[in-house]
Amino acid sequence: MTVDSDSPTDTGNGGPGHRAGRGRQVGLALTALGVLFAGTGLARDYFDVTSGDAEGEQQTAQVPSGPPGPPTPTGGVAGTPGPTAAPSAPAGTLLDTLEVQAGAANLVELPRTLASQAGHDRSIAISCPRNTNADKHREVLYPLHRRYLELTTVVWHWFPDDPQAQAAVTVLTNTEQPDGTFQRLERKVVAARHGASVPLTASVEGADELVLRVHCKWPKGVVVLTGTRLTPG
Repeated sequence: MTVDSDSPTDTGNGGPGHRAGRGRQVGLALTALGVLFAGTGLARDYFDVTSGDAEGEQQTAQVPSGPPGPPTPTGGVAGTPGPTAAPSAPAGTLLDTLEVQAGAANLVELPRTLASQAGHDRSIAISCPRNTNADKHREVLYPLHRRYLELTTVVWHWFPDDPQAQAAVTVLTNTEQPDGTFQRLERKVVAARHGASVPLTASVEGADELVLRVHCKWPKGVVVLTGTRLTPG
């Protein structure tokens, strides 16, 4: 076989065909790498977004929806009112619960007009004197036995025939002495007009007996003591 020295010889290392093949291989390799990088970036972007959405959902779930409710009262359930304390009754002993020691005949029924009004259910009504020499005042006596310190009451006068009529209530106490006699002390005096009320407070400390004395301008009237209480000592 004769070899033409002018014809190119394909040695497999640098011929045009070989270079074309290598070019195609390099192109394919670069294309594959591009697809790989693109896929990696897409996957990273996808998972980052997915992870961020999941985190956002978790944070959203921790935030309560709607306006906050009222605080829970201490020692109770939300929305349940706590116990309400009952109003305390005034301290002391009602005078009308004590036995009348003297002057019970001077006690009369409460006038009908006052009896129909609220607050007069525990009242004491004392009749007015006739204003004669033998009947200048009326008294009612209660035993205290030195058990009380103070008397409180509200004084009313009732005489519709004269709206300007007045009556007076005197609080006196009797205290037994070592020789068996009683010392009488005047503790307080108040006056009231018809239909009007006047508060009265008087000390009865150390007294064995309480005396309520009534003077009136006109006979046939009534003096009323409402809510009369004795504070124990």
